[in-house]
Amino acid sequence: METATPKALMHRPLSTLRSLALTTLALSPALSSLPVHAETLATGKMGQCQGTIEYNAKAQALGFRLAHGDTFYCGARQEETLALLNSALKALPEDAQLEYLSIGRLIDYDWIGAALVAQATQDKNWNAAQASPNSHAGDEPNTYAYVSAYLSGEPLASVWNDALRAHGVEIAAASIEKLLISGPDVEQNPAWVPSQKGYPFDAMLHYRLRPLNAPITTE
Repeated sequence: METATPKALMHRPLSTLRSLALTTLALSPALSSLPVHAETLATGKMGQCQGTIEYNAKAQALGFRLAHGDTFYCGARQEETLALLNSALKALPEDAQLEYLSIGRLIDYDWIGAALVAQATQDKNWNAAQASPNSHAGDEPNTYAYVSAYLSGEPLASVWNDALRAHGVEIAAASIEKLLISGPDVEQNPAWVPSQKGYPFDAMLHYRLRPLNAPITTE
């Protein structure tokens, strides 16, 4: 499987991001509110951490869990992430239904967090002084919608979908919580965390999934 580098993932037009925003904001319920009755499907090394993927049959959800120990962030690579996901998908019961995929904190995944930072720092529509996208065509700027839409858009969605489609599902939308913005009081660790103020670099990420060939809806 070809690896998508942060550079390859970094720049998407704001018009593309905005077209995904309504679907993204409609993602509910939040995975953090789902009941915890999960079984472990796969374990493996994720950067400096030990990674686990659990399946919650009642919630129809897969979720990454990263054991940090004394490590501040994991630095998980794309190859490690997808290898663990593929192992978990193969271990799913044949009749398992999937509606959610919970990723966890972006800062633990170098290949996702660095790509988000690169997107914002090179996007002329991102206003670092306001820590939000510029308004456009009457739209109200929304930082959460901007970040969520980028994380559920191309080419990042295709990286996940290469694995998920084997189980008959694909990314429908993303939801984020606890978004963090860079600033002078933020430690530049890992190295790709911006030293400049006003750029998104970390959040809790959850995906809603849909069956393959399901119609896209913004309701």
